[in-house]
Amino acid sequence: MEERQLKINCPYCTKEITPDTTQCPSCGTTYGSDTRRFIKELAKKVSSEHIPERRKFDRVPRKFRIVFPTAKTLKKHYLSNISTGGVFIKTKEPLNRGARFKLKIFLPDGDKELEVLCEVIWSHREEWLIKDKKFPPGMGVKFLNLSPEGKERIDKILHQPEK
Repeated sequence: MEERQLKINCPYCTKEITPDTTQCPSCGTTYGSDTRRFIKELAKKVSSEHIPERRKFDRVPRKFRIVFPTAKTLKKHYLSNISTGGVFIKTKEPLNRGARFKLKIFLPDGDKELEVLCEVIWSHREEWLIKDKKFPPGMGVKFLNLSPEGKERIDKILHQPEK
């Protein structure tokens, strides 16, 4: 069986790199240990025929209205999934890795919006195509101060059947 060369993009400049790259030949960024680990995990994940779920938290595929700041303005947007650990925000203008911001999430339970401090764990500005699967531009963020009430509300939605 012929092994196909896996193509991955630099998370900073989006130029093509190999999974074992420690410094991007295009933009010169030297990857820290977290970025190298992310690149290697991504390579492992997409190179196998069976892609196991490695998230710590369950996610639900439903739309939720959100509001978050960008460099220019407050952005009103929708996210397509959520967990008690964080969210992926699909956007062509992601914040930089390490950025912290307040995110307002409007859950479909009708209660007041959740406001939670978040940190960008990873981001990329262009669509990635890896092994014929598209990954849209955006950013993965983790919740830093999700209240027990907020966690309970998200958990409740995670376990409701989709309408």
